[in-house]
Amino acid sequence: MLNRPSSRRKSHSEGIELNLVPILDTMVTLIGFLLFTTSFLAIVSIESPIPGRAPDDPNKKQDEKPLQLTVELNSKSIEIYSYSEKFPRKSLPNTAEGKVDLKSLHETIIEVKKRFPAEENIVLTPSEGIAYESMISVMDAVRELETTDPSIYRKNATTGVDEVVKNLFPKVLFGNLQAGGT
Repeated sequence: MLNRPSSRRKSHSEGIELNLVPILDTMVTLIGFLLFTTSFLAIVSIESPIPGRAPDDPNKKQDEKPLQLTVELNSKSIEIYSYSEKFPRKSLPNTAEGKVDLKSLHETIIEVKKRFPAEENIVLTPSEGIAYESMISVMDAVRELETTDPSIYRKNATTGVDEVVKNLFPKVLFGNLQAGGT
């Protein structure tokens, strides 16, 4: 006797429709929540220009060596010096609490700015393990003049008129970004 073919093979199953409403509802709620919470995040950046490139003509000598004022932060003191030796090396020890002596640093930077009013660049070289807050406070101390600071004047190159300097060294360059090996 012949076997009758299975009825399962011939039956046509109807397609199952997925209910996507709960998934879409969840996604819309999640997107709204993410947009709402990101508006409370404050993103702050500090401008630090990239070091300049060498002159196009390497045989052309510069008339005057640049100041290259450097502030080196380490765990015990701050060293302030110039590679061109236009400014004698000065060491400022940390306070008794182990914090950076910002007042002495600011006063020293003002003295340097009085001698070199046209200079705008300063190189900051923090050693490994220096706290982020210390670097930011040093950057603020070397960039901005306070209202109680003495006035510093520089001669405008085009007009020849003395102008008041508004910033100390606004362009802070980092000298050893890859010293930690990262």
